[in-house]
Amino acid sequence: MKIHINKIPPEGLEITEEIDPRVMSLGMESQGIALTSSILVKANVLKAGGEVFADVCLEAPAEYTCGRCLAKFSGILKKEFKTSYEAKPGEIIDMDEDIRQETILDCPMKSLCKPDCKGLCPNCGQNLNTLKCECEI
Repeated sequence: MKIHINKIPPEGLEITEEIDPRVMSLGMESQGIALTSSILVKANVLKAGGEVFADVCLEAPAEYTCGRCLAKFSGILKKEFKTSYEAKPGEIIDMDEDIRQETILDCPMKSLCKPDCKGLCPNCGQNLNTLKCECEI
């Protein structure tokens, strides 16, 4: 997402853009997270003196893999953050790296399909959320 400093009016500017997650090198697959569609980015941008302030909201549909039972489940990855940049007239600010970092930071270390997920039986591998196994643990 690019912000053209000269195009920001005194009352501010709202920018909306969809970003393909494949071009952002997010690397969230190792955490069991795959973004299934574009990241919708909305930014309210305000210029004051030599600084540009942005209130940003990210939203993307995601498919998660539960860290306990390995079941797939869908959810929405949402993140709101504020940032500022020093800027001179005529400059163009590229927010892509900030968006990439904020998206990665918002991902859970361990996704759970539900808070009380029972996981897999360590002996037979049965998903204990769906069936009780016959193992004596």
